[in-house]
Amino acid sequence: MTETWVQDLESQEETRCPACGAEMDPEATICPACGAEFGFYCPECDAEIPPEATVCPECGAELAEGFEDAVERATVCANCGEPIGEEDEECPSCGLDLCPDCGYPLGPEDTVCPHCGAEFSFACPECGEELDAEAVVCPHCGFEFEAEPEE
Repeated sequence: MTETWVQDLESQEETRCPACGAEMDPEATICPACGAEFGFYCPECDAEIPPEATVCPECGAELAEGFEDAVERATVCANCGEPIGEEDEECPSCGLDLCPDCGYPLGPEDTVCPHCGAEFSFACPECGEELDAEAVVCPHCGFEFEAEPEE
């Protein structure tokens, strides 16, 4: 069900405001429902920058084309519209995993956020080595992962 929802959402022409959850045009910088304004931030120093900038005026970092697509972390789940916290790894209401960068719900097989493009890797909590997402035992240290209960 989650994969279907994520694919359906990606094909929609509108997205939800991360502040209030209202539907809005994905290119909008101001939410028509709550008036929240969305700025653009340097990926190096996190300073707010004008959308047309090619160099960060604060730290001088060169900005790649398309940086303006960066988003602030959502405060509501795009799946269910319920509030999510800054540190939530999954939605407390619907249980979907959330992107740690933008808060967008993730499918179980996602290694790249479909909303902000953040790339994910999986690391062993015991030794810190990178793993395949499907790993049940760490090939580096032998740590066994607990299976998530099926609903």
